[in-house]
Amino acid sequence: MWIQPKELLLPSAFWIAEMQSRYFVLQKRRGHGESRGFGSMLVGTYDSVWNTKPAPYRILHETPSSEVSYEIAIGITQDEIIKDWEWLKANLFKVLDEMENEDEVTNFTICKIQSLYTQNNQDDTGESADFKVMKSQFTKIFKMPEEERLVNSYSATYVKNKIPRQGQLYISLNHVCFYSYMLGQEIKRIIRFSELEDISRNANIIYLKTTNNMTYNFTLFSNASEAHLLIEQLNKMAIQQLIQDPESPVVDHNPSNILRLGGKASKKPVLLRDLTARQKSEEFRIYFRLPQTEIIDGRIKANIWTPYSKRFNAGYIYLSPNFFCFRSDVKDLVSVVIPMKTIKSVEKKDDGHQRFDNQIVIITSENVPFMFAQIVDRDVLISKITDLLARIHVPVSRERAKYDISWSKQTALMNTFKTQFSAEIVQKQEEKMKRWESHFRDFGRGIGMFRTTDVINLIVEGIPDKLRQEIWLIFSGAIHDKEMNPGLYEDLVEKAACIKHCFAHDEIDRDLPRSLPEHPAFQSTDGIGALRRVLQAYALRNPQVGYCQAMNIVSSVFLLFCDEENAFWMLASLCESLLPDYYKDKVVGAQIDQGVLNELVETHLPDLHGHLEKLGVIKMISISWFLTIFMSVISYESSLHILDCFFYEGAKIIFMISLKIIEWNRDKLLRCQDDGEAMLVLQHYLEGIYNPEYQVPPSTDKRKMERHQTQTVQTLIHEAYTKFGEQITQQRIEELRNKHRRLTMRQFDIDNEKTIVKAYIQNPYFDRNELHQLLTIIREEKHSLKSLQQQQQKAQCPLSEIPQLVQQSPNKGPNDLGASGSRQEAYSVNFEVFHTLFTELTPWKKCVSVDIGEKLFRLTDKRGTGSVDFGQLINALGLVCSAKSMEKLKLLFVLHLPPLLSKAEIERSRRPRPRTKDDAEEAFEAEDFFDNDASESMEALPSPSDHNFDADDFALISATQHLHNLAGISGNTFMDLSRTTPNLSLNSNTSSLAQRASTFYVDLPTAAPPDLGAARLTPPGASGAGVDELKNSEMLLNVETISNFSQISDLVAATRLERADSNATDSRSLGSLGYLLDQPDEGASNSQHSIPHMRKENFLLLWRSIVEIMGLIQDEEMQRAYENLLELGNSNIKKEPSLESFTQLNLGGSGDEQPDNNGNPTTPAAEPRSTTRLFVDLEEELRLASGKPRTTPNSGDSSSSSTNTSESWHISITQFIATVLTVNSIVRGFQTPIQISEQIEQLQKKRRKCLSTNY
Repeated sequence: MWIQPKELLLPSAFWIAEMQSRYFVLQKRRGHGESRGFGSMLVGTYDSVWNTKPAPYRILHETPSSEVSYEIAIGITQDEIIKDWEWLKANLFKVLDEMENEDEVTNFTICKIQSLYTQNNQDDTGESADFKVMKSQFTKIFKMPEEERLVNSYSATYVKNKIPRQGQLYISLNHVCFYSYMLGQEIKRIIRFSELEDISRNANIIYLKTTNNMTYNFTLFSNASEAHLLIEQLNKMAIQQLIQDPESPVVDHNPSNILRLGGKASKKPVLLRDLTARQKSEEFRIYFRLPQTEIIDGRIKANIWTPYSKRFNAGYIYLSPNFFCFRSDVKDLVSVVIPMKTIKSVEKKDDGHQRFDNQIVIITSENVPFMFAQIVDRDVLISKITDLLARIHVPVSRERAKYDISWSKQTALMNTFKTQFSAEIVQKQEEKMKRWESHFRDFGRGIGMFRTTDVINLIVEGIPDKLRQEIWLIFSGAIHDKEMNPGLYEDLVEKAACIKHCFAHDEIDRDLPRSLPEHPAFQSTDGIGALRRVLQAYALRNPQVGYCQAMNIVSSVFLLFCDEENAFWMLASLCESLLPDYYKDKVVGAQIDQGVLNELVETHLPDLHGHLEKLGVIKMISISWFLTIFMSVISYESSLHILDCFFYEGAKIIFMISLKIIEWNRDKLLRCQDDGEAMLVLQHYLEGIYNPEYQVPPSTDKRKMERHQTQTVQTLIHEAYTKFGEQITQQRIEELRNKHRRLTMRQFDIDNEKTIVKAYIQNPYFDRNELHQLLTIIREEKHSLKSLQQQQQKAQCPLSEIPQLVQQSPNKGPNDLGASGSRQEAYSVNFEVFHTLFTELTPWKKCVSVDIGEKLFRLTDKRGTGSVDFGQLINALGLVCSAKSMEKLKLLFVLHLPPLLSKAEIERSRRPRPRTKDDAEEAFEAEDFFDNDASESMEALPSPSDHNFDADDFALISATQHLHNLAGISGNTFMDLSRTTPNLSLNSNTSSLAQRASTFYVDLPTAAPPDLGAARLTPPGASGAGVDELKNSEMLLNVETISNFSQISDLVAATRLERADSNATDSRSLGSLGYLLDQPDEGASNSQHSIPHMRKENFLLLWRSIVEIMGLIQDEEMQRAYENLLELGNSNIKKEPSLESFTQLNLGGSGDEQPDNNGNPTTPAAEPRSTTRLFVDLEEELRLASGKPRTTPNSGDSSSSSTNTSESWHISITQFIATVLTVNSIVRGFQTPIQISEQIEQLQKKRRKCLSTNY
């Protein structure tokens, strides 16, 4: 790629000239490529220590008489740099040779290269050439997909075995990686952000700890603070992504953030600037309570005129697409939020004695002026505001579909169900109202009011009932969401009303009677109806949350003071901004804040923390306190006061109140001996908190009438602000949330693992520790696989902006946390993960001729779903790793039987081919059974353990496919025909088959028709007179009339009925082979009879697999056993008719033939010779149609004889086991157990070190 010409003064010995001309030289960096001599090691070490890492190729411009050269192009690959060299050769070589002055040559070359650089970077991402080289090296070193975006890299030192290693710390969106090269030794470390458990920094040292207890210390000599904040931010994004969608763990980024930054040029990588803007935007939204879509566009230093104090206050102006905001430098002194849509004019103010102060005046639609002065760059600010105003979009209520339901919005319920207060209370309400009106006159009213410490004091004193709706909407930010989505609430209500069966609706209806039942408003249909509509509408708006208990309690309080639509937007603001993740599955947000409270108690009440931790009290109290904002534990009239403060302060007030309650009960709690006693102490105190300024008439409930009084809520709030207001900040809360978000998600995994281990602790293979390790590696491998798949498939699936309600089954609701199936499902594995674990953890990974892992997965996947649960995985891997030699030999025998081992695989194994780097991919694809989409292929697989899949099915499919090849019909055509042919449709007797759409599963009728000949000649749907007509007419059999596949089905169906009455001792299917995995200790006497015999081709591969498992060592004893088995197979040969032709499959013969050794009759006696003639004619006509010569009766006799002998050769599992157990080396090898814990540790080490696998 062309770069800005860079001047080089001295020639470097680190470069080798590859091509040279009069004015240009193409160089390659020493150490790049295959050579690894001493010089290349020194260069690699130098690059690693001094963080040079240049591109491996470059082109220099130099002149003979000058010592100065210019770097004009770099290349990551040789092809890339050769392309630039060829361009120079074609366009500049001759032109420069004609010039006489070397200065003219240099000037012309530099101008030309600068022009090329500008032209080629017009539509680029804005990244520098050095960063592109760094990104390429990151992708190559750590084998990352191209979709994994690199954020930045830092020079760092990593200490390994007390030896410091200087290298490079790479930080991408989903990983933090380290690479060092020192004198030929490479060190690679890869850490996913989602697996970090602890992140801390001490001076220039960044400390990382992962969930598997690995620790890393990286020392950065510069930018340590930036790197630490970046790791914290990306870890937060990764954990939040796991909470939002565990199935899509990859963090993505939205490039639209970058576009809004504009203006300033920076040398920092674009993605780093984007993430910095994201962090600032989040802080901006939290402070000013703005919608989640707002992205900060920039800030500028300025002073604001405050008319109430008659002076200017210094601070910063913040701009976003929809808001103009100001925040003072002095904390909480003054702040302003002005919606862009309300700005009527922006003018310069250059008159008066302050005309040199760069003043502007903003006038809103309500004719309220805002004056700003001392603006650093006034013209840029005005231009930016003008540009944002030109792009402002004011949403309007749109036409929406009409639904056949009748309803009307409910006004604030306090207006309908009025509370009769005493005269003293009414007077206090009026006094508060006067103070608020006076405040509005001085500081303004509505969104654009001056927000100062005065408003904080008024809120702490209490908000009058008449103003609660207005104040709550403004300071919660709900008013912005409402104005940006006009008409949305009505639309959601009517759509939700049309949903008849929904689990969330059932939960809502169940909790409605428990929503503030003491208030008369919720003993009426008006209150209950409004509450139902609000909760159902929000469940439709946010399906990820749906409905959670406690949402009904807070919503009922909102409805008392707000109208129905405002209450809905208050609930949305609460769930999505003020208390994020609180009301999701497992109330994860509340559990995170539970950890935050625990640490705050440890910090501010250290003498009490140890005792409470021992009793476990904090875990018991915090959930109920947080979810309902104390409404469920403190009286309704007192909790209103806390709610007023909550909408201004956010979650900070919850922590302050909690700490103060615990502190006030310090002595009593220290005397408690158990958690129950401590809970009673706190409950007694909370029930006594009262509000003397808002007392409702006494209740008729004797318990409430006798309620004691412990403390006023005003005193509680005032003391909480006094003691903890300055110490607990929003920044401190966010830092603790980031920390405990990691710990909480880790605790979820630990709890799930404990539950699953408890369920499988009685398994015969693994102990408790090994089960924990197995669950850990499954989680890590699934996470890595999902990350890779998501990165490869992202970008083409835009999400709809219209919310959709997920209609959950009543049996699988989000609140069914006790369902063990949901926990175990998190640890079920698909084929890719199973294959990885099998290859890395078991001794059978040495087998390369046959993909044993794929066969074992198919045998284990009994339902054919493409995944196996944890219990099945234990049985499969446990048996292979155990010391049960006989059971392992049985299993290996079964895995080499058809249909697990197909003829195509056998033929392919016979063809020698060189081993290449693509071997692993070919083995992984298992091309005989899988297509490119593994998930779809798995669903279509015939499960060998399915009792409905037997030898008849396999033989029928093989014969039918043979027929297709002759006719030129593809497999898809056959599938289409089978879907439209009644006799090939799936019926109720094959329910397990009905879930698949594979040609391996063709439904065969379960009852034979009275007249087999008529049935075979009757096309689908023919009956009555049609049958008689067909009996009297000749059936024309040609390629165009092959639609009656029912003839084949009916034929084999009749054969099945006769076989059911036979005395065959061997099973016709592989359906019972799963006993090896489910009941490995079952005796052989009852199980071996269910396993079919093995043909010679399969046996040869079986023996090859044994030799490979034994390390490719075959002693004399093994050779003798092999020869003995061959002899046994020869002694089992019986002369039987060849099945080379489709016409010889289950066709008529003499009635006195006996079943073969597999229990399969060679020919059913009931078949008339007309049937044989029918298929002979059919096959012959197909041969002629395909241009093949007509067969003669004697053709192929010799080949038939040899094929007959090969296919008649077989051995039983009894013969195989008895012979192999005489070989001491095999017995010792199969009796040697594998310590799976050691294998898991090695696999984890390979993943951390980015070592490639062998499969």
